[in-house]
Amino acid sequence: MKKAITIAILCIVFIIIYLLELNFFSWFTIAGIKPNLFIILTLFVGLYAGSKPGLGLGIFYGLLIDILGNSLIGISAVALGAIGFLRRNIRKKLFKKQ
Repeated sequence: MKKAITIAILCIVFIIIYLLELNFFSWFTIAGIKPNLFIILTLFVGLYAGSKPGLGLGIFYGLLIDILGNSLIGISAVALGAIGFLRRNIRKKLFKKQ
């Protein structure tokens, strides 16, 4: 039950972020660079759920972005998957045990 709720929440978050990026961030640029909230979401899941869920979610979200955005399939999947997987190095630097 808990896993189904988590999956439903991640699907709703994906839809909200996708609509935000499609409508709001398409004209909101800083020096020609658009913010990407999927990177933040994938990094968040990778940090708090682990490398494997971060990798899986990054690849899944990346494939959806590539399919819905009519871009070359696999580019976003590899980038977001790598971000979700590399959380181990980031977590060690951010949360040092004292």
